Amino acid sequence: MKRALLLPLIILLFHTQPCHAQAIIGLKINHDYRGQLDQILERMGQEMKIRFIFDKATMAKYPTAITTYEEKTIGGMLKMFQNSWNMVSLISGNGYIYIAKDKQQLAELQNSNLQKNIEVTESKKVERSSLNPIKRNFTLTGEVVDVESGERIPYATLHIQGKTNFTTTDANGRFTLQRVPTDTASITVSYIGYEKQTIELQPAADNKPMQVELSPQKQEIAEVFIRGRKDDKALEQSVVEQKIKMSPVALKFLPNIGEKDIMRSFQLMPGVSASNENSSGMYVRGGTPDQNLIVYDGFTVYYVDHLHGFYSAFNSNAIKDVQLYKGGFESKFGGRLSSVTEITGKDGNSKKITFGGDISLLSVNAYAEIPIGDEFTSLFAFRRSYQGWLYKRISNETGSSSGETVSRPSEPGGRGMQSEDPDSYFYDMNAKITWNATKKDIFSVSFFNGADYLDNTPTFSFPGGGGRPGGFGESSGMSSFSMDNSDYTRYGNVGISARWSRKLNDKLTSTLLASYSNFYSTRDESRTITYTDSSGNTQTIKSGVLEDNDLRDYTVSNAWKYSLNDRHTLEFGAFGTYYDINYSYGENDTAKLVNKADEATLFGVHLQDKIRLFSNKLTVTPGLRTTYFSNTHKIYFEPRLSASYAFTPQVILNAATGVYNQFANRVVREDVMSGNTDFWILSDDKNIPVSSSTHFNLGVSYNLTEYLFSVDAYYKSNANISEYTMRFNRKPLNSSSLQTTEQFYTGDGYATGIELLAQKKAGQLSGWVSYTIGEVKNKFPLQSSQYFFAYQDVTHEFKTVGIYKFGNFDFSATWIYSTGRPYTAPLGGYTLTLVDGAEESYFAVSDKNTFRLPAYHRLDLAASFRFDMFGTKGKANAISVSLFNAYNRHNVSAKKFQIVDGAILESNINYLGITPNISLSFKF
Repeated sequence: MKRALLLPLIILLFHTQPCHAQAIIGLKINHDYRGQLDQILERMGQEMKIRFIFDKATMAKYPTAITTYEEKTIGGMLKMFQNSWNMVSLISGNGYIYIAKDKQQLAELQNSNLQKNIEVTESKKVERSSLNPIKRNFTLTGEVVDVESGERIPYATLHIQGKTNFTTTDANGRFTLQRVPTDTASITVSYIGYEKQTIELQPAADNKPMQVELSPQKQEIAEVFIRGRKDDKALEQSVVEQKIKMSPVALKFLPNIGEKDIMRSFQLMPGVSASNENSSGMYVRGGTPDQNLIVYDGFTVYYVDHLHGFYSAFNSNAIKDVQLYKGGFESKFGGRLSSVTEITGKDGNSKKITFGGDISLLSVNAYAEIPIGDEFTSLFAFRRSYQGWLYKRISNETGSSSGETVSRPSEPGGRGMQSEDPDSYFYDMNAKITWNATKKDIFSVSFFNGADYLDNTPTFSFPGGGGRPGGFGESSGMSSFSMDNSDYTRYGNVGISARWSRKLNDKLTSTLLASYSNFYSTRDESRTITYTDSSGNTQTIKSGVLEDNDLRDYTVSNAWKYSLNDRHTLEFGAFGTYYDINYSYGENDTAKLVNKADEATLFGVHLQDKIRLFSNKLTVTPGLRTTYFSNTHKIYFEPRLSASYAFTPQVILNAATGVYNQFANRVVREDVMSGNTDFWILSDDKNIPVSSSTHFNLGVSYNLTEYLFSVDAYYKSNANISEYTMRFNRKPLNSSSLQTTEQFYTGDGYATGIELLAQKKAGQLSGWVSYTIGEVKNKFPLQSSQYFFAYQDVTHEFKTVGIYKFGNFDFSATWIYSTGRPYTAPLGGYTLTLVDGAEESYFAVSDKNTFRLPAYHRLDLAASFRFDMFGTKGKANAISVSLFNAYNRHNVSAKKFQIVDGAILESNINYLGITPNISLSFKF
């Protein structure tokens, strides 16, 4: 098995002959060609604008026919040449198609054409150099859009060839490129998931905004004998920032458990832990999911899990860009200690109505993009699970809803049978309407709602005994009996934002945003038993848990960007947020044991200047964020600083530091016996202080055309982190009532680590290998004077991802290994019988997180076949199969303990075993 696991790694590291299918070989042959092969190639080249290189005398010896029925495409024609006459073919980087009778003749054709190529290139240089520029050192503005849908492309890169000048588009796809040397310069435009394009400027007296159209990368018919290169990586790590960029269209290449998932995909990169299947939230560089700020079209999303954490609440069909800042993020972001995930939703197709979706063993997913006139675009997306085989399997593995009817004994010694027929599902919906009011103004409204409903309420029946449970027969004097049960959980997010973006002039833009976000979570696990004895006395026994958490966030912000010149880009703005957070917890239908209601307001300003020096080799970005928080009546200053230096175009050093504060926290409620849970609560001056973290990041990268190698180190010093414990005691000893004792533990901690990445970015075989070594420790003085491992600590984590493309097929594999997480275990237990006859269990626990779960590892496999359907082009439809946890590793997610007769019984709660899935993606 070890050799099998190492094989993809070896192939990935030593695959030195990358190949890909040029879009040209997917061109359809429009009509039949008959005659000598040399004449056919000449006519075809002229009519289809294809450049063939061949020996005329050799090709004249082959009379043939090229038909639309047999060959269909240029790729099919080349394959026929190989099958029929053993010819060899080659596509060069500049688009020439070489056709030869054997390898020797192919080499001769290449050599003879090399000088011609040089002459042609030189003539083009002379021709362009002879152009007389009209403007010099001017500012170029415009936008970058998708050529097929008209969708604006955010954060695309524009680079002046031969210079160090570059810029990126904003969230609306707009750009301002300073100090363009002449209006005859060439500009390269690139964005992950799209074909790179070079724009050759033409001299012009006017200075109109430019629209650059990029084409999505297409994997056409690929043949093993066609050599070339294609840069189509699924995820991209920035070499100048602590940031990972992902194109949602690339998710289809990666293995999944039934859904294309942006959060799960990020977990395959270094620094983001991938060993927690029960949370699609991200543990970034030792941080917890609540310390990762998630911004979707301007509003904050506070909880991202579907189906016990196996899937995130984000529909990839509604998203066009995702960026993860792993640390040292800029001053425009705040309110979190660890990282930032910025998600930009699609505006919708502006050129034509488009429908599409996905069907899998887990859910049905559909979307529609509808242009409304010339100024409006709209997008609607909806996804809902159904209780098929995959849903039931995942629910069963988590120990929650089994998704099917189950019968089991009701109470010890009883004759009753308990049945569960759960009704559980998740859904999410997205809607966005964009109004391109003028060339300067864009208005948009974005809506998101995602929710899970898990109903495991059991019903009871009592065969025999007159409907009485065992133990309540005639001898007990009971004449009637009834039981009412509830066991359901409901949680989700609602978010809406309204945005107005205005480009006041070539240098100044403004974005005004108003947003609302709501996270809610309700758990009702209660049982009510009512019985009447033969004397007519009625007694009611209530037991169970009622828990509710509700968070509301109202935010207004105004951000500005001013491109002062080619050396300075200023970003500044103001913001304000009103929080309303409530949490309650009750047991046995008593008064609420915990009832917290908090409100607070925070507002502030941010400022930064991106400074480029030494011909853009050095970029320095100082910044400051200042926040006032009403609960503490204090002002918090958060200085930020990042920098990058390019020793060469390939070798780049980057560094970042900053101070970060968090005012709304998801606090862990410790439960040693059954597992920890958590809830959202606001910081205050009493129990929960404002958390803070100071980041130090340093990295170096070696970026080649086809490969990327990087090393990053980080250290985070955390202060005022909190954990919550709730204890129950009887009051007094002979009473059946309970009193609760709350305890907030507050302390400090740190997270440190080193990340290594080797990525092959291009070719038929692509992927990456990463390794992270890290340590996360906390210290709570009320518990111990010593540092202990935080529950999210993972010492070693190794990941390898391989993606192989052949023709219309895509194959991918991922393998993950990580050290087990730490946990606390009970060391001993005993049971006391109280004065009233009730029994109470007590236990002593180990030092905090002194034990570790077994190591985690798994292999995931996937394959997909892409095809055209419903008149689409570019293989937009696909059928995919995947195998999660291919060798059925029994990974342990947690430990569960019970005290029976004074002994502690330990059991494992396992993650998901081997799980296949099949899905269909369609578009028309």
